[in-house]
Amino acid sequence: MRKLAPNELRLLLVFCAAIFIALNLFGFQAWKSARGGLTREIADAKAALAESQMWIDAAGGLGPGQEWIQAHPPESLTSDAASTALLEFTRASADENGLKVIEENLLPSVSVAAGTATALQAKLSGSFAGVTKFLFKLQYPTSWRSVPKLIIRSDTEPPNVLVELEVHQYYTPATIPGP
Repeated sequence: MRKLAPNELRLLLVFCAAIFIALNLFGFQAWKSARGGLTREIADAKAALAESQMWIDAAGGLGPGQEWIQAHPPESLTSDAASTALLEFTRASADENGLKVIEENLLPSVSVAAGTATALQAKLSGSFAGVTKFLFKLQYPTSWRSVPKLIIRSDTEPPNVLVELEVHQYYTPATIPGP
């Protein structure tokens, strides 16, 4: 093999340096991509760990609620008895607090996590103070009633309000003994 001329030697060195730099750039790009992927995986793992910790904390907070539910279970009623009891209680409580029942509609029973719920839609009229007392009595914790829908509007007579609400009464279905 012949000896390289100085220009050829310089060209070979430049070519080798270019290849060396190109390979280093490719290596740096691969390292940077792997580092970014690893950083994303660490961030995802931290987020998943934080979410898991949140669920663990929430589950710990639900313990006393679950104990209360077990200590105060909903009544065991039939669907008709629950609807009747809800209707009678709503009427009596409205009268007791000076509210006038304008309209009321019973809705069909629905299965929920705590058992079954019967619902009543009602429109009432009366003073705002009477409405607040009515709502407080209606949603007493051990009564297993809730008000998922509530609309309060001003009446034509200034101190009075019109109330549209939906009341749910939760109960566990009673088994009817056979003949």
